[in-house]
Amino acid sequence: MSVLRGRLLRPVFCTNPQIYSMICDVANRPFTILSTLCNRAIASFEEVKSVKNDQKTLLIDVREPQELQETGVIPGSINIPLGEVETVLKRTSSEDFLKRYGKEKPGRSASIIFSCKSGKRSADAQDVAAKLGFDNTKNYLGGWLDWEERNK
Repeated sequence: MSVLRGRLLRPVFCTNPQIYSMICDVANRPFTILSTLCNRAIASFEEVKSVKNDQKTLLIDVREPQELQETGVIPGSINIPLGEVETVLKRTSSEDFLKRYGKEKPGRSASIIFSCKSGKRSADAQDVAAKLGFDNTKNYLGGWLDWEERNK
């Protein structure tokens, strides 16, 4: 891709409408945002689908509780809204985490997948976790929109 003053010069072609929308949304922001997006570890639909049977991977949906009530949830996920991710991962004790979410609190090397509606907030959550020292995180880039489409 060519860049001029932090802007994309060439159009981006992508067959996934959610990813295309995300790229178009960030295309008019500084290029560093797009390159950061491209360097993130991404979780596939199949990985997310297998989480309900995988005790080693934690799927965290960072949407607001009202959104979950309106749309539904991905099986096996827990809900920690984006605005609470840092506090919960940093300050919640293992005992309180287990009581509140019914899952073990992840350690810094635990496998974590973040999800939201389309992948934008989950990318932010992935950044928050990385800053806290979590080094095995992925972003479900298609989020709920991808999940819903593939489960019709």
